[in-house]
Amino acid sequence: KNHPSSKIDHSNNHQAPHHHQFYLPSTRRISKAMSGPVKTDSDNSDSKNGKNPTSGGDVNAPSTTAAYYEKGSAELATESALTLAKIQHRLKLTKKNERLVLVLVGLPGRGKSFIARKLQNFLTWRGSDCKVFNVGKYRRHAAEGACDANFFDTKNSAASNLREKVASLALEDMLKWLDEPFENDANGNGAPSFRKDRVGIFDATNSTKARRDWVLRECTDVVKRAGKTTGVVFVESICDDEELLRENYRTKMSNSPDYKDVDPEKAMADLLDRVKKYEEAYETI
Repeated sequence: KNHPSSKIDHSNNHQAPHHHQFYLPSTRRISKAMSGPVKTDSDNSDSKNGKNPTSGGDVNAPSTTAAYYEKGSAELATESALTLAKIQHRLKLTKKNERLVLVLVGLPGRGKSFIARKLQNFLTWRGSDCKVFNVGKYRRHAAEGACDANFFDTKNSAASNLREKVASLALEDMLKWLDEPFENDANGNGAPSFRKDRVGIFDATNSTKARRDWVLRECTDVVKRAGKTTGVVFVESICDDEELLRENYRTKMSNSPDYKDVDPEKAMADLLDRVKKYEEAYETI
């Protein structure tokens, strides 16, 4: 009830799109219970005799506990059979590439931008270069300000052309960013000092099959993208909980530049009208 569900579609260059349900691994909580009084060195006969009670030798000798912590992180992690099986399954769905595009899909108020920021935070923490390209920002810049619900009417040809143009600009900027060379090393010989994967997040409704097909073609075109293999994953956010949607709409009204200084009742009416216009053409993955 409290979270939008997500569907993920992994698409490779010339492979049919895959669909599967995505689960985040649960966090394992480990606790250790201790009971009884804590024994101090003064209570330990070995300490009184000048011996280390842990190591069995001199008090100045390193304890077993100290030795454990000294070598701790030096031991290589081992992957279980279950982990390896999961990795192999993911590789079948989406090839390992230095460039990856996450394409968000969903109606307004479904948490797409929220998901984008969460993904960016996690992927950056993991060590990837990650950047969000929000088509709404391009749209407001091109339209020179906020847009009301009529702008999103499919029958409004002028607005439709502008929406396509700004989506194209955002996608072009994202692909340019994905292709930018990596940092050079300190001695200035031009060789990359390191290389890591880059993830671009295309944050828009992408609510029709035609739009998603266009995004996939642009990212994987064998001529335009020659030597720049790019993986594509579609992430669809679906929410039909009316209570949660209303809360999402209120949050959007409070934060979106489209509704700055707009009366709350008028803003809500306009947003609901916008959602309705999107629903008329919406095609789920």
